[in-house]
Amino acid sequence: MMNNIKKLLAATLAVAASVYASERVYLAPFDMVGLNQNFAAPSEKLMNAYIEDDGRFILVNHSEEDSIKAGDRDAANKKAIEKNCSKFIIAEFTRLGENVITSFKLYDVNNESPVWTDRLKAKNPDDFDPIIQRVARNIGTKRKAVDDDDIFSVTEQETKSPKKKGISAYYGLKIVGELSLNPAAEMDAGLGFFMFYDAKNILFGFDWTMSNLTESEDRSRFTDIALNLYYPFGTKNITPFIGGGLAYSWRTAYLDTDGIKDRDGKRIDKEYEANGLSMDLGGGIIFNRASRVMVILQANYFVDFFATPEVELKETKQGFDVVKNKNYMNGFKFSLGLALGF
Repeated sequence: MMNNIKKLLAATLAVAASVYASERVYLAPFDMVGLNQNFAAPSEKLMNAYIEDDGRFILVNHSEEDSIKAGDRDAANKKAIEKNCSKFIIAEFTRLGENVITSFKLYDVNNESPVWTDRLKAKNPDDFDPIIQRVARNIGTKRKAVDDDDIFSVTEQETKSPKKKGISAYYGLKIVGELSLNPAAEMDAGLGFFMFYDAKNILFGFDWTMSNLTESEDRSRFTDIALNLYYPFGTKNITPFIGGGLAYSWRTAYLDTDGIKDRDGKRIDKEYEANGLSMDLGGGIIFNRASRVMVILQANYFVDFFATPEVELKETKQGFDVVKNKNYMNGFKFSLGLALGF
């Protein structure tokens, strides 16, 4: 009985190991057509490093003893079988005028048709690094390296196109909705101006917003100047993010007195203001992060560290009095912004 259990356990472990083991892939010599052959060795080393980082394949590099001519698919196939590899990679870099066309093909052994292939255009040898990085990340998947939208592994050739992926600083306008939760839940609309800086692994935001632009008696005007830091989830063209920051805020309450005076004969003030620090926490989504025109959708929770007056005019036997109730405002801010990058 125990022997049967041990055999079953060993068989299960063997199956699991075979399922999760990385495939061995043979890397044939890079073929440099119309280029300096000295580019081949560092390009192969880059491919090895990036595939190793990705972890899906175990890359077996060619050696001088293999005696394989660059671009010879049949010889690469035989050598892959000799080295116990299930797949092999053929890469070709061809100079065409001022550009270099890079071609990558992944084959199963004993199969003449590639299981994955892609072509990318390089402006100069500096583009080889981001191209090989993207190929290593996508080779053997359903995705093409040319469609990889990581905005920080971009070639100089791509930055020449209308989609300028080098943009970092943005300036724009936003439409704001502000839902204050006390003393009662009230929704107000407003406008704002914002500056946004993209530093790849961290985002900086500077906002000026104003809600309830009319002098409404039943709710306060909200004015905020905020500085926020955000953490982006990745470097894709559509990127969600979270974070928060501090704002210096003004809350202004209005009272229509029509010239009424208080019990002491003094004119009742029309405007009551409080100001101080408030805190924002939240997140959002950046759309079109790689382009010159960016859209940002955002939602934040805010809380004030200062009390805002809620004013009300009441008539007494002695005359009119202004009743002030103080509240520490909190609630949610929603915004949709459109910005232009420089």
